Amino acid sequence: MTPAKTLNDFHRWLLDDTPDTVGYLRVIVIHGAAEYPLLAAAVSEYLNEYDDDSKGKWLALAPSLIEAIADDSAQRRLLGVEDPCPKCPPTGPCGLRKVIKALALHGRVVLDSEHAPKASHDLEGIFHVGLATDMKDCHLTINPGKFKARCLAPIIGDIYLEWLHCSFSPHHE
Repeated sequence: MTPAKTLNDFHRWLLDDTPDTVGYLRVIVIHGAAEYPLLAAAVSEYLNEYDDDSKGKWLALAPSLIEAIADDSAQRRLLGVEDPCPKCPPTGPCGLRKVIKALALHGRVVLDSEHAPKASHDLEGIFHVGLATDMKDCHLTINPGKFKARCLAPIIGDIYLEWLHCSFSPHHE
């Protein structure tokens, strides 16, 4: 269970599917995941198995891959990301946030970058998970010390799917 680490993984995900266009994004942002580097990959794997609507298209990207995409103008263009600000390097916080936002706009991605909360703050339909005790901007806050590590991905995945179907399904009010 490791996040996508190569540009080939990224290209396969990007070209294998069109961006979400159903009126909401399928994105999970995990806050405070530095101590759990494999959690995003575990959540995307779980959703690939249990989110029937997504047909196995969920992806988590390793931080090094997000930096590689940000650092390469051809990769940024594939995502539709404009050139970085003249004062900022492409792999600086501003450049990384632009790439992360473009990934989120494509959908079906689990993001655990420290820049993901700020990159996605103005997007609708993002499910935020906090791995701490005081995350007021999160839909779900988990104290990971109270669960076995293997339980975190199913808990996050199941609650996300319930939230998604209750929030965006016309059958639930």
